[in-house]
Amino acid sequence: MKIAIHLSSFCFEWDDDIFQPMEIAAQIGYEGVEFPLLDPFSFDKKKAQTLLKKYGLLATCGTGLNPQTDITSQDPDIRQKGKEHLEACLQICNHISADTLGGVLYAPWGMQNDRHHKKEGIKYSQDILEKLAQRAESYGVTIALEMLNRYETSIINTITDGLSFIKNSKQSNLGLHFDSFHSHIEEKNIYHALKEAGSKLKYVHFCENDRGIPGTGQVQWGSIKRALKEINYNRWITLECFTQAHCGIADDVSIWRPIESNPAYVAQKGYQFIKDFLEG
Repeated sequence: MKIAIHLSSFCFEWDDDIFQPMEIAAQIGYEGVEFPLLDPFSFDKKKAQTLLKKYGLLATCGTGLNPQTDITSQDPDIRQKGKEHLEACLQICNHISADTLGGVLYAPWGMQNDRHHKKEGIKYSQDILEKLAQRAESYGVTIALEMLNRYETSIINTITDGLSFIKNSKQSNLGLHFDSFHSHIEEKNIYHALKEAGSKLKYVHFCENDRGIPGTGQVQWGSIKRALKEINYNRWITLECFTQAHCGIADDVSIWRPIESNPAYVAQKGYQFIKDFLEG
């Protein structure tokens, strides 16, 4: 397994310079970084490629949809914009040799509509992602759909939900993105859930139940370690922690108090936890 860090873990605002922390990540020992592709059309691919080479880092990418790029929408123009957004993200992955595109790729982040009333929209999403996975396969990119807690989506909350969403897919590179924070809220049993995911698990985010440093809270890390070993998971483990209050990111992810002292400390301690997790 390889260790990465989500570059927004260093940031206070979504539009902060995500390139600046790459040197710190490399110095700590991370093998890779996850680029948050909030606006793939303005992302500086050339700069990313240059800095990855300079610091000896590999890359993954993540993104999310919004109401203007909603691939579950009844409006074909909105669905088209969502498809173009995701296509642009895949092109970035191809350009910078990122092997994974993870995140909220199936519906807008924050959507909370009863699934029963979204059946047609979910089918739109499944069909679009199946076609995009075919293109991603030619790039050597895996698409991983992130399960979120109930307050951030109503579409995919658990691994069982995720497996149901992709059950008819013929693409082996379309799978699931596990996040320990979200799963701590939603899964009855994290060990059994990860075992159920099996080979469909393609990407992993680590953070604590309070979005802080893994190992400092209530997440059942022993169960996660046992399950990942038993399903032979050998892809990325990426630290994604949001720990700073009184900023734009905090407002969006509901951080109402300081969780840790500073992002660099979180990055260092998080790396050490994951390294010990893998080696122990």
